[in-house]
Amino acid sequence: MAHTNAWSNIVPAGSDNLNTADDQIRRLRLDIQERGDEIVDDWTADPVVPKKLDVSRVIGTPDLAVVYTGAAFAIPTGTVTTIDFVQETLDTGGFHDNSVNPSRLTITTAAYYRIHANLQITFTGAAALCHIRIRKNGADLALGNIAFLGAGVIETISITYIDLAAATDYYEIVIQNPGSGSTWNTLDEADEAYFMIERLVGTI
Repeated sequence: MAHTNAWSNIVPAGSDNLNTADDQIRRLRLDIQERGDEIVDDWTADPVVPKKLDVSRVIGTPDLAVVYTGAAFAIPTGTVTTIDFVQETLDTGGFHDNSVNPSRLTITTAAYYRIHANLQITFTGAAALCHIRIRKNGADLALGNIAFLGAGVIETISITYIDLAAATDYYEIVIQNPGSGSTWNTLDEADEAYFMIERLVGTI
């Protein structure tokens, strides 16, 4: 909303007439109420209730990225495979490159981050345990697994972790196919095989 007056830091002087000081105080009260009503439902109410979040009033863009495989990615039997993500849904923080090291989400600003991956995988062959890992700078950071019980099915495996990262740190997703006897393949759509990162609000 537009304010009735621009904010003023003028303080009534001792030599001012009482009516002048009174006008300045009335104006100050109006200024405070108008500005207060932007963050609470009613500045004059008791108790004061904060306004609900209005998305139209959020200032700035969050640092995040959502990337996906964009093509079926093979995971051969008996291997630990780093997954490439060659398409982007969002990247507001310069985390990802589709061509250079497409497996990586790389940090540009030190902070706490939430990392999440969700992969749908076409499974063939004998029953096996599928392992998923979040790696940081090439080292395992978080581990998960799912049992694949039958051939010719699509299984979903996901993993989430929160981590404190420095600039230039990078994260990757690794899938282990521990000798199932067949090659698995990721699906390729944005809602099927994706990797996400989000900078958390706050300071370090």
